[in-house]
Amino acid sequence: MDVVRTKSMTATLVTDSEAATDREDLDPRLVSFLKPESFEADQYRMLRYAMERACPSDGSRVIAITSPISGDGKTLTAVNLAGTIARGGQSRVLMVDADLRRPSLAKVLGHSNVHRGWGLVDAILDRRLSLEQIAWPLQPFNLSVVTSRRPQADTYELLASGRFGELLRDARQRYDCVVVDTPPVLPAPDSRLLAEWIDGYVIVVAADKTPRKLLEETFALLGPAKILGLVFNRESYKGSRYGRYYYAYSSRS
Repeated sequence: MDVVRTKSMTATLVTDSEAATDREDLDPRLVSFLKPESFEADQYRMLRYAMERACPSDGSRVIAITSPISGDGKTLTAVNLAGTIARGGQSRVLMVDADLRRPSLAKVLGHSNVHRGWGLVDAILDRRLSLEQIAWPLQPFNLSVVTSRRPQADTYELLASGRFGELLRDARQRYDCVVVDTPPVLPAPDSRLLAEWIDGYVIVVAADKTPRKLLEETFALLGPAKILGLVFNRESYKGSRYGRYYYAYSSRS
C-alpha cells in the first residue's frame, strides 16, 4: 500500500484463552503474522511508524481503518497493522470489528481462532457484558480481538447509542493501541459516528480502482483534521515479484 501525504443474550463463552492460534486457519495475506520478516510485512511496519508519528505519543491510540467503498482491502490492512504493532511486544493491542453491516474479521482470522461466544453487538445491547468478556486473546501474539458475529440491519442505531463509545473508552484504559475496522464511508454514515471516540482515520484505497471523486468525497465527509493518512493498496505491481506493494507516510506533520 502506498500512503500519500494529505493534510439480553445467551451465548456459549469459550474459556480456553490460552489456546494457541491455528496459523493454518489465518488468511494467507496476513503477512504480519505468517511472514513477519517478509518485504510485505516491512511495509506494514512503515505504516505503523507513520501512524505513531501522526498520533499523540501520550496515552492510548484509537485508530479507525476505513475506505470510500467496499473492496478496497481495509480489513486486511487493519489486521496486518494491528499484528505489526502487537509483534513489537511492548504494546497491548486490541482489534475491533465495527463493520456491523459486513463483519469479516472472524473470517480473516479463521473461525477456529476467534471468540465463538459474545461479540461487539452483544455488549452494545447488554450493558452487563464488559469489554473483557468479548475480547478474545490471539496467542501467542500480544493481540486481542473483538468480533461481530453476523451482519446487522440497525447498525446506525447500535453505533449511535453511546454504548460503543463507552466500550472504546474502556479500551483506552486497558490497551496501548486500538485498531477499529469500520464500514466504508460513502455507502452509510456509520464510520462518521466514530469520530468523537477515535484519534483519526486511515483511509484505504484500491489503486487504479477507486475513482478520485469518491476519495475527495470521503475526505470532505471525514474532515482533513481527522485523517492520519491515505493507503493505496496494490494487488499487483508490475515489475515486482511481490503480490502487494506498500509505502507509508503520514498526513500530519
